[in-house]
Amino acid sequence: MQPLLLVSYGAPEQHDEVVPFLHNLFAGKNVPAERIAAAAQKYEQFAAKTGQYSPLNSECRKLIEGIRRIGYDAPIYWGNLFWHPLLVDTVAEMAKDGIERAVCFSTSAFDSPAGNKRYADALESARRTIGNNALILEKLPLPFEHPLFIEAQADRLLKAMEAGSVGDSRNDRIVQRADPVAPLRCALGFHDDPIHILFSAHSIPLMDAAQSHYVEQLNTTCRSVIEKSATSIPWELVYQSRSGPAEHWLAPDIKERISELKVEGRIKSVIVSPVGFFCENMETEYDLDVEVGEHCTNLGLSFYRAKAVGAMPHICRLIAELAESAA
Repeated sequence: MQPLLLVSYGAPEQHDEVVPFLHNLFAGKNVPAERIAAAAQKYEQFAAKTGQYSPLNSECRKLIEGIRRIGYDAPIYWGNLFWHPLLVDTVAEMAKDGIERAVCFSTSAFDSPAGNKRYADALESARRTIGNNALILEKLPLPFEHPLFIEAQADRLLKAMEAGSVGDSRNDRIVQRADPVAPLRCALGFHDDPIHILFSAHSIPLMDAAQSHYVEQLNTTCRSVIEKSATSIPWELVYQSRSGPAEHWLAPDIKERISELKVEGRIKSVIVSPVGFFCENMETEYDLDVEVGEHCTNLGLSFYRAKAVGAMPHICRLIAELAESAA
């Protein structure tokens, strides 16, 4: 087995890390101070509700533990783009440890400039920064159509679909419900309410989408997950967490689409599957659970949310398989 490098975005874990993290995240983008302040306030509001500033770093630790648990006996390293452990520091540590070649897995399953390309560029930049041209960092293939990735996504979706008949689970963060009545009985194959599955991914600029396979790959995954789940519930792909003008970013927006479906009388419940997000993070636990959950409550809709795949055993095996196949 080869040494493995897990690469992620990074996230603050305590109050005094929030603003420095945001400055790293927005560096070179001429982001107004008021936008940074608004983002910082979101983290504080999330921490007040949950007791943590972001689940992302914790999710990465669980992923590393899971990979080790299945018997991956080569060294495993972890580096982030925007917060500690920073990628450049981790790559320097790898060079100091005498690592000559490592395979790299990023917590981004789809092709986009802000995801896959950014990780690839960051790996090359870190290697150049430490001045070690001999260190080979091989980025592993995107897992968007890997059978284990599809199986993991389908399992998460089915668990959320069944949540109405087994009760809520705060520990799993599967579901928030606006209405505790009218269980779905998904396990029995029918529903009391009109329901819709919304696969959610981060919106990106239309120009970036046109230069990548992002939308195509997302649709491929969604279709495969529906087929694996063997459900006939209507579904569609929507986007969230837009940070630019609506006319220049991927649509439909998740909240706008939920409102349309409500007006059309087509839904009383929605299941949201954050297919575009590999691990739980602020975009899933705040933008979805808080903002979209409250939006559904205001519309009188039941809201179910599948958990991101994260450190599921399927995913740990997937990463190990990809690493072994690159040997």
